[in-house]
Amino acid sequence: MGPEDVSGLKGTRSALQTDVVVKPTTTVYTFNVGDKIELTLSFITPSLNLDDESLIYNHLPTTYISFSATSADGEDHDVKVYFDATAEGIIDDVKNEVEMQRNEFGGITNLNIGTTSQETLSGTSDRINWGYMHLNIPSDVDGLATTLSSDTSARQAFYNNENMPEDDEALIRSANDNWPVMAVSFNLDVAGDAHVPNTVFMTMTQDVVKSMDYFGNDILPFWTTLFESAQDMIMAGFQFFNTVVAATEDYDEKLMEDLTAAGGEKYAELLSLVHRQTTGATEKTTSLVEGDVWHWMKEISSDGDVSTVDVIYPAAPFFLYLAPETLRRMFMPLLVYSNNATGASSDYDYNLPWAAHHLGVWPVCDILAKDQEQMPVEESGNFLIMIAAVAQAQNGDVGYLDEYWPILKSWADYTVASLPDPGDQLCTDDFEGPSPHNVNLAAKGIVGLGAYAQLLELKGDADGSAQYLNQAKALVGNWTVMGTDVDGTHTRLQFDLDDTFSLKYNLLFDKVLGLNLFPDSLIEADLQHYDSLANEYGVPLDNRGTFSKADWLMWVYALGSDSQFEDQVGRLWKFADETKDRVPLTDWYDTVTADQQGFQARPVLGGMYSKMIL
Repeated sequence: MGPEDVSGLKGTRSALQTDVVVKPTTTVYTFNVGDKIELTLSFITPSLNLDDESLIYNHLPTTYISFSATSADGEDHDVKVYFDATAEGIIDDVKNEVEMQRNEFGGITNLNIGTTSQETLSGTSDRINWGYMHLNIPSDVDGLATTLSSDTSARQAFYNNENMPEDDEALIRSANDNWPVMAVSFNLDVAGDAHVPNTVFMTMTQDVVKSMDYFGNDILPFWTTLFESAQDMIMAGFQFFNTVVAATEDYDEKLMEDLTAAGGEKYAELLSLVHRQTTGATEKTTSLVEGDVWHWMKEISSDGDVSTVDVIYPAAPFFLYLAPETLRRMFMPLLVYSNNATGASSDYDYNLPWAAHHLGVWPVCDILAKDQEQMPVEESGNFLIMIAAVAQAQNGDVGYLDEYWPILKSWADYTVASLPDPGDQLCTDDFEGPSPHNVNLAAKGIVGLGAYAQLLELKGDADGSAQYLNQAKALVGNWTVMGTDVDGTHTRLQFDLDDTFSLKYNLLFDKVLGLNLFPDSLIEADLQHYDSLANEYGVPLDNRGTFSKADWLMWVYALGSDSQFEDQVGRLWKFADETKDRVPLTDWYDTVTADQQGFQARPVLGGMYSKMIL
């Protein structure tokens, strides 16, 4: 994949890559081999319908890799394919000692690799360091040969058309010591008159047996509730191949149609690009309650925190649109922690009147209340807004909140006491530095109070609902006067700073929830001002620099006209296409240079689904 001659072997010629398409659940590469063969390579991760427990294949730590070949010149051809994988997908440091193993079971040839130490629930890297990575292929594939050896010896043997080397004697060594690989080769012969491509598939599966340490409680991956062993799980995954191919094709086609209808082709392509980036940062597990399910989100590439509330919040549109129950399940570990129901000692009692920021550093949840990154109005508002949005998506169901109403009231009351001006508090854009008297943060608090009023109404507390809704409405009046710039054309970054601006992304949920606290005329005026500040790759986040956040940009312009939305989508698409930083899509980039400023592969880009929840 990518440029030619990257294998490091003398005299090799890469197949010519002619196409690559990133669908929501599948990436498809197409290669032309000497104008004789067309090879299609598909990577399929069935991250679809996350709320549906009946789709077992949807909840396995498995990616399907499919190889399909057809004749490009109408002639018959003998075709041989080689594939290998290092240990890098299951370790956090290439110096780690790893062990390679092989097995045969259920008609499957299984090669696997993992660290010898197997320090379960260790390390805080974005890459895991326990469990095993399994490469699995049907044992009856024509011409199948496998080896556990060094990358150079396995690749050179294939290139020389020699037998695959015997397994190395040293099956235990550092991952970068002659780079041990799990390697397979097989025949993929094609007939010139064949109407159906010759197809071979394999799977790559990760078998961690523990996912999280939740205040001393072992939380297990969801697959352990379905299967007694990794072997059983791998065999089951094999049975689903044809089902997975059909289901993901249908899902991708329907989703892309809906996204295109809502926002155009470029919008659909961007949202397709971030689909697996969003789901890939989450994990489905058991919970403290037997038979229940929890979901977790990792703060990828910034600091690795567990279930950071202001990372879940920007990602929320993705889940509200495609999997609201999954979003609700992300709340639960945080609600249990906030309610002091983790079973941990009193040292871990959460005694703050506002919502928590996160639970710990992945994969260990052990943070004390005093050690939180304190963002009182930010996280309280985020939580109240998301809970109300999930309730809206689930037909008003708030029954699961029975034991949590007191803490929700605490967060709402703290927010009331902090407004109209939240003072010197951090907001989620803390990577820019402090911004006291933040106008956008105050807007979040107001929308949060409106959301709490909706929750009280669903609970049946009409008087309480009216009280908080009236407080929110009164605060909007103060906010509009205090937050409007001296020239009257737009809102400020801070209440105390003229000639400033910021993207007021927190107004999105005022419309999503149907609160309509903030006047449309104010939103329209801000959008016109943003339009006047647009650079080649989008509108800056605020007046302090030329960088922006892709998620917040899409939140803001989801509230604009179709032409305004289309214009900003085009600029963001242009950034993704032209940036020199070829990394999993960043959310923080420069709108003038298209340079990545920081962050990559983060689930916050699920927020680009904002238009889909209006």
